[in-house]
Formats: sequence, structure tokens, C-alpha cells
Amino acid sequence: MDILACPVCGRSFELSISDLEKEGCSGDCFPECVHYCAYASQGLTSFGDRKKAYAHCSRCYQEDVTAGTLTCAEGHSYPVRGAIPRLIPPSQNAERTKKTFDVEWGVFHYKEKIYGHTQDEELEDFFRRMVVDEAFLRNKTVLDAGCGIGRLAQSISRPAKEMVAVDLSGGVEEARLRNRDEYRVHVVQADIMALPLRMCSFDYAYAKGVLHYVSDPRTCISGLAQVVKPGGALSITIYPRMSPLFEAFNQRLRRATVKLPVSMVYRLSFLLIPFFSFSWKWSGIKKRPIEWSERAHMIFNWLSSEHQNRASNEEVSGWFRGHGFEELKVSDIPVGITGTKRVLP
Repeated sequence: MDILACPVCGRSFELSISDLEKEGCSGDCFPECVHYCAYASQGLTSFGDRKKAYAHCSRCYQEDVTAGTLTCAEGHSYPVRGAIPRLIPPSQNAERTKKTFDVEWGVFHYKEKIYGHTQDEELEDFFRRMVVDEAFLRNKTVLDAGCGIGRLAQSISRPAKEMVAVDLSGGVEEARLRNRDEYRVHVVQADIMALPLRMCSFDYAYAKGVLHYVSDPRTCISGLAQVVKPGGALSITIYPRMSPLFEAFNQRLRRATVKLPVSMVYRLSFLLIPFFSFSWKWSGIKKRPIEWSERAHMIFNWLSSEHQNRASNEEVSGWFRGHGFEELKVSDIPVGITGTKRVLP
């Protein structure tokens, strides 16, 4: 409640609670509220208010709202179901994207590895692509923009102070289950193109493997930049540009597949597994071991997603600087960039 905001008008919410469940938190892992106390149902406007609200903070971490309604001052209303705020406005127009990732996270079966990485390897890959380390995360309020099933959010949250994990798809159900005992991880279903979050709420925000699929990556970076505090940091990855011949072939192929029903692309992805190694080699992207069972998942993701964005290090660096980020760190794996938001005098 301290950092949520209506995705339509940006106003604060009031919470109507329908159902609660007890959690096992000891009450020593929570940060103090700054803006708003859900239980006190009031904005925090003075030190006295904040001190009063602090008495409620342990309750926020010992009881979980499993069902309820969030309503802003403009009358926009959103449900809380399964302890997840569902903050997708009615005008949300990413239907194909949502269907694709509903299938990706709900139909494909995962074992120890996802995209060829174990959970530990995924964290190491994150550090390399984002050019940060574990010490960088300590005591930070962090946003995972596009969390999928929440495995990376779980890893990142452990050294962090608090984590908000946002995704448009049904992957939030698995993310909630995976992080059920991680009391500082809060899962929200929302579109990262219309983030339901207060401005300047996060010390660090990242979008790993997500900007490829949004309708406009520059607009997405703009929204992410707004929720980062001055002096905070933002990290993103996006597909690099490829050879003109591969790009031409890819565009022709995807022009056909994105017109097909998502269910048909799902079936087609298994038929195309024998061509996986050849296509990866032709793309020019450094190959890593991918189990046979995961290859259909990657093909489906590639062919079904409505959008597929690419950029260069130079382009993304320009987007960052345009939104007030400096001290850019560029990964040796294109394209991954982290920048620090300028503190205005």
C-alpha cells in the first residue's frame, strides 16, 4: 500500500479487506511505511502520523490480505485475489502478449533449469548482464518489472530490503507460491507499460528479458525511470540487432506466426525443435546448452510474442541519458545496461 498507485490516474488506494490469512513472519523484517498505512486507512503527512502508523507495520507482515478491493479517489477499483493485487486497467491492450506468457508460464513444464540456467546460474547471469553484484542489492527496495514465475525475484530479494515483483501474465500465481515464505516479496499483476506504482519508490528497478516484448521499449524505460528514486539505479536487457539477412527472414516468419492463434503456435513450436540449433547458430547469439525439452519453450516465445524489439548499446545508452541516467555500465553480453538516476541540485 505504501508504494501502489492507480495505473490510470496515479492516485493512492484505499483497501477494503474481505479475507486475511496469518503468516509466520516474526515482525522484525519490515521497513517503516512512508506514505500510507493500509490498516490506519490514512495518508501519512507528518512525523507523528508515521510514528502512529509504524505500530501497524508488523501486522502488515504477519497477516496477508488474500481477498479484497483496492479503490482510488477517482473511483477506479481493482480486486485482490489469492493475495495478489490485480492492477490491470480495463483498457489494457496487450491481449496477445498476455496470452503468450500465460501459455509460457502456465503450460510449459519446468524442472531445475529455465532457458538453460539453474536458479544459481540465473543469478550469476543476472549479475553479469546487469553489471551489478550482491553487495549492490543490500538494503535496497527493488522492482522486478516482468517477473514471470518469480524465480529471479526470489534470488534477488534475499540480500535486498524489499521486493515488488510485477508481471502481466498468469505467471504471478507461481511467483506468489514460490515466494510465499519470502515475506518481503510482494507480487502484483500489472502491465509494466502502465506501472501501478508511486513515483520515486525504488532504490533499484530492473527488467531482464522483458523489453523485447513490450509495444514500445523507450516508453517502458520512461515509466521505469519515473519509479526510481534520484540516486537509484535502473537495469535493462534487450535483444541486440542481428545480421540483415537473419532479420529479414525472422520478420517474414513472425509476420505469419503472430497471426496464428497462440495455441497453434504452441503446437508448431514442438515441430520446429529440429531446426533450433541451426537457427541459433545463424542468429549469431552465443549459444549455451539448452535441454531438448526447453527448446519448444524458446521457439514458442520467439514466434508467438506480438512484439520483438532490438536495439544497440548506443541506442539504449541514449534512452537512459534522455531520462536523466548517468554513470552507465555496459555488459559484455549485448544488450545489458545499468545507469544511476541523476540527483538534481
